[in-house]
Amino acid sequence: MKKKEIILTGLCLLGLCVWQTQAAHIYHSSVINISTEDNVPHGYDDIVLQGTLMYGVGQEAIVAGASDNAVYIHFNQSFGNVSVKIYNDAGCLVYCSEVNTSVQQTFIIPIMGGVNGHYVLELNNANGYAEGEFVQY
Repeated sequence: MKKKEIILTGLCLLGLCVWQTQAAHIYHSSVINISTEDNVPHGYDDIVLQGTLMYGVGQEAIVAGASDNAVYIHFNQSFGNVSVKIYNDAGCLVYCSEVNTSVQQTFIIPIMGGVNGHYVLELNNANGYAEGEFVQY
């Protein structure tokens, strides 16, 4: 094994990087727009979410946005435990947490000293996924 492969394998085992084969499962089913513009609080740019994390509710089931210093997520209904992940444009995991949406409907992720670039917000639970892209300046 080459040195690069060993390092990348180690990073992936630690959960610090995601291979394309893992990310590909996100696109396995038909995409449904979940959020629309103008749903996020003042000061946040809308993150348009697409995916299958739905329980027969409208497009505003989940609202997400990004500002210069935070990512805002609001669940308009309970989705149970939801995994919240943010990946950078290289596909590496830069944030990971789990939120119980039955208890906490609004979730804010502070971004302190973040690196400028494109990011993907990914929400997953046993019933589906939602994802959307945002840019950090």
